[in-house]
Amino acid sequence: MGKYYPINLNLENKDCLVIGAGVVAERKIKRLLEYGVNLTVVSPNFSRGISMLAKKNRIRLIQRRVNLKDIRGKFLVISASGERRINSLVSKYCKESNILVNVVDSPIESNFILPSIVKRGNLTISISTEGISPALAKKIRQDLEEKFGTEYEKLLKIMKKIRPEALKKIKDGKKRKAFFEKVVKQKVLNLLKQGKQKEAKRSIERLLENVA
Repeated sequence: MGKYYPINLNLENKDCLVIGAGVVAERKIKRLLEYGVNLTVVSPNFSRGISMLAKKNRIRLIQRRVNLKDIRGKFLVISASGERRINSLVSKYCKESNILVNVVDSPIESNFILPSIVKRGNLTISISTEGISPALAKKIRQDLEEKFGTEYEKLLKIMKKIRPEALKKIKDGKKRKAFFEKVVKQKVLNLLKQGKQKEAKRSIERLLENVA
């Protein structure tokens, strides 16, 4: 098994495919949908949850076994068919066609693997053991979920609004860096953790006003 290069992909409007419709496939489908993909799912049968997503026009279903024409032209494929032979054939075709492929039960047949993640709005923390120990990745994720609460999501929402103003006002690179470092100090995070969002926003605004 080779080493993995960490990367964040923009999947918005990309044509993606999930093969299979069991519990694992449904979990992968729901995560992909968070990132604005055009998603097709191929399987002889579908779970109730997957069928509901199709009724809401969030995914396209093809009810049969997968064949190569389903894969052609796709940007990313996740194979969770539950059948070893199918997963292997999908992996071989995708690799030969330079298509990103993840085989859920075989990292060695994948050219990318999915990390365990902690999600707080625009903050994403990824944890990977390069497929060696999913259990350890899960434990670390649970530890991080306790450490990084919703205050980080709230801070990023404020920063999304403040950042353009700060970039426009603070021309000096060193002063700009110092300002952003002050913003993420624990004082602001503590205010947000206590639910004092207005106070936190005002504290950041004061910092910006006082930049010399």
